[in-house]
Amino acid sequence: MKEFFGSTQGIEFVEFGLVHLTLLFLIILGTFLIYKFRKQIREYKYEKQVRYTLASFAIAWEVALYIWISVNIGWDWGSNLLILSLCGLALILAIISMFTKNYRIFEIGYFWSIGGLVSVLFPDITYSIDRFRFYQFMFGHMLFFYMFMYLLFVHNFIPTFKSFKKSTSILFIYCMIMLIPNAIWNTNGLFLRESEGTPFEIFEGGPYILYLTGVILLAAVVMYLWFLLVHLYEVKVYNKNN
Repeated sequence: MKEFFGSTQGIEFVEFGLVHLTLLFLIILGTFLIYKFRKQIREYKYEKQVRYTLASFAIAWEVALYIWISVNIGWDWGSNLLILSLCGLALILAIISMFTKNYRIFEIGYFWSIGGLVSVLFPDITYSIDRFRFYQFMFGHMLFFYMFMYLLFVHNFIPTFKSFKKSTSILFIYCMIMLIPNAIWNTNGLFLRESEGTPFEIFEGGPYILYLTGVILLAAVVMYLWFLLVHLYEVKVYNKNN
């Protein structure tokens, strides 16, 4: 049990191995089930309690990470704050959206939720199924992605192109602001200084300005593709069923 909750390396995670493929299948399955039973969930008399429970569990799951970090590694404000990562920001907005059903918050965070998928596709941890950190990381990222899918399908929160522009603009401004604490405290918020094993590593090896530009442009392209998917859903499915 001590090893399970510890930070020592056990079984090493294998990208696109059986465990990894199972996780990707769970993302697809979970999204499908939310869509499949969207009307039943929407009409369920305790739907509000369902939303609140999911959001509350997300908070508890994140707190569990802080406890794990504090016990095994030691807390570092410069590395562990939620606001230093896109996934952390998306988690915050997902929780607020689930509690409030605020579309304006949802439309910003929806485009950032793609970070959950990317993190599961290209995880920056080496732990596998014999360590708690593996479950916290994988299911934590899947959870906030599910919450955005819940609001999209169950409550028909459909982001628009205007939403995309608003979301990307806010993220760009936030990136510019984040450059300041990154420089002062030598942090790597939003991976704006180095890739740390993320797909952004394709931009490393040259001048920093090219790395920074590549990170921002790639994020914008991925978010635009995420918009195209929801637009396709709106045109092909939502408009026909509502």
